[in-house]
Amino acid sequence: MWEIPSFSDLEKSLENPQNPIGMRMRAAYFLRQLHANEMELQNDVVRVLAKGLHETQHGSLMRHEFAYVMGQLRDERCCDCLEEILQDANDCVMVRHEAAEALGAIGAARSEPILKSVGESNPDLPELSDTCQLALNIMEWRAAGEDPENVPAVCACMLNPYSTVDPAPPHPAHQSKSFQELGDILYDAALPLFERYRAMFSLRNRGGEASVLQLCRALTQDTSSPLLRHEVAYVLGQMQHPASVEALEETLKRRDEHVMVRHESAEALGAIDGRWEEVERILQRFANDESDIDAVRESCLVALDAADYWGRGEKVETGDEEGRISFAQHKADDGKILANHFNIAQVS
Repeated sequence: MWEIPSFSDLEKSLENPQNPIGMRMRAAYFLRQLHANEMELQNDVVRVLAKGLHETQHGSLMRHEFAYVMGQLRDERCCDCLEEILQDANDCVMVRHEAAEALGAIGAARSEPILKSVGESNPDLPELSDTCQLALNIMEWRAAGEDPENVPAVCACMLNPYSTVDPAPPHPAHQSKSFQELGDILYDAALPLFERYRAMFSLRNRGGEASVLQLCRALTQDTSSPLLRHEVAYVLGQMQHPASVEALEETLKRRDEHVMVRHESAEALGAIDGRWEEVERILQRFANDESDIDAVRESCLVALDAADYWGRGEKVETGDEEGRISFAQHKADDGKILANHFNIAQVS
């Protein structure tokens, strides 16, 4: 376990949008940890994250990450900022999408009319309107009393092995379905997106290569929803299975793919266990491509930065590092703290 930098140091690191993207990304996740551990700092954490989200010089990737972290806090004090960003038609759609998803994670009733209004008024931006609808779906599902925090799990697929607040729950009925059947639900463009997401998270929670292969099929073959594909890439990053490398690389290569899908594929690649040398070559190629989209190049840099600090996928022998960790892993496990860019000590 690593000592968390002081709140002051974290705040300072986010005041300058020119600081390395890896440093700023780590600061956002350290702030999440402080929010969980230090109640007296919660207002300040929300304030700093909101300030970062409003600062456009941070770029779309970093700003969307601020929104993601705010959603994971499940703190209604974040709603003012997130609702403002969501309603700003001039802002980046990737950032607005993440604000909508964050509001769904928080689940405040005050956000429902805003989510409904933005969703209905943006049919030409399906990645945004669909996110608003998913947020409303998960809020309705919780309101019906089906939140797993309130209902005993009846099957393994209902048990989230990660610490994340997800945009859709798995379904108890999925317990009896095969991997292929769940994959078919995920792939079926005629079904409501919320039901397809539920199949996605059932596959994730079930785990193993058979689940990964179904997720990879959706990532590479679906043509109906970039929003769904981007979430599949994120889930593959959580799972860290080496069988997903080819699908993630294929998606990252597609210049005509939505930036949200490509950036999530890049970060997911940085999380994969067991094939680091191959993954490193892929990420280096796209990180150094000046002709590519900033958010894609920055995502590759983020993955490389984390992996380089944590030993390029192998256990190091210096005694003061614990092995590689990626941002996808950190999203999945609050107990693993990213320490690069801050002069902090390892504690027992």
